[in-house]
Amino acid sequence: MKKRIISILIVSMCVFSLFAQGAEEASDKVWPKTQPVVYIGFGAGGGTDTSVRPVIAKMEEYLGETINVVNQSGASSAVAANNVIHKDHDGYSMFATGSGAFSGFRVNGTSDTYWADWISFHPFTGPAVLVVREDSDLKDFDDVIDRLKSGDMINFAISGFGVGPHVLFDAIRSEVGAAQPNYITSGSCNKAGVSVIAGDAEMAMATFGSVIDFIKAGQLRAVAITSTDDYTKFGLNIPAIVSLIPDSDYIPMLSETWPIMIPRDAPADMVAKIKEAFLWAIEQDEIVDYAENMGYELCGYTDEEADKFYAIQESGYSWAQWNSGMVENDPAKIGIPTLEEFDWEQMKAQIN
Repeated sequence: MKKRIISILIVSMCVFSLFAQGAEEASDKVWPKTQPVVYIGFGAGGGTDTSVRPVIAKMEEYLGETINVVNQSGASSAVAANNVIHKDHDGYSMFATGSGAFSGFRVNGTSDTYWADWISFHPFTGPAVLVVREDSDLKDFDDVIDRLKSGDMINFAISGFGVGPHVLFDAIRSEVGAAQPNYITSGSCNKAGVSVIAGDAEMAMATFGSVIDFIKAGQLRAVAITSTDDYTKFGLNIPAIVSLIPDSDYIPMLSETWPIMIPRDAPADMVAKIKEAFLWAIEQDEIVDYAENMGYELCGYTDEEADKFYAIQESGYSWAQWNSGMVENDPAKIGIPTLEEFDWEQMKAQIN
């Protein structure tokens, strides 16, 4: 009888020990209840999707936890943003987008949420490129602009209205005095490039990283890049927009990032671990090599640097769209200053 009681006690102690060990392991997790989800605001294979997933994979490696990724496209990523911002701000739901698309929410009227509502982590910054087919008669930027000014109906591929490449092209179009082309929305920058290759569009503006493989393969020719310096890696020679258009220094400031975002009032301990994993992830060789191959620059914006960048982006994108007649919501009435009027000390007072 005593032996049986002792055996029961030993088994009970083992079960309690295993339970305690499991409870301790659960308490060490960033997300102890269930797996978190990052909602990517664009479709699979697009610039945002291909930029965010490698970083999340490395963050999973660092944390030893699974982070689910779901593509939820619509309204230039406003559908995904609204989904997350209206869920409980418990840290289990996050959002990823292109900074340009997000910065146009308020003037486009697709969402009231903006940078002050979120903590954001920006791994890369990347320019957009103006492309034609490699066998096109349009050999350089001047040829493309002359074609745009010809008065002919020109099919021009973009990923969507109000997203980064669209706004960047419209800034270029406004500077050179070209008419608005017939925009074809392709759903992603990669597909915009495919539209040009297939002959469905004569030219396109796309995130560089989404079409760089087409350019390397000789299927597309890039005639301009929205950067301050010419792009000369991989044997390419793409002229910078600032060398092609006088007084266009503001255009590269509109080049996008692809941040992972979480509501600003999410639990601070979760946010701290996410930031820790993010900063580790972007230092890893795979991410460094990925950025190099995609034509991106690692920036690693977090905290106030990320907030300030996003505030500047909203200013630039909102006013570029307003000045081009693309939106009906006046940014001045929403409290969005022009880049010339921008004062970070005043803007950051909007953060609760």
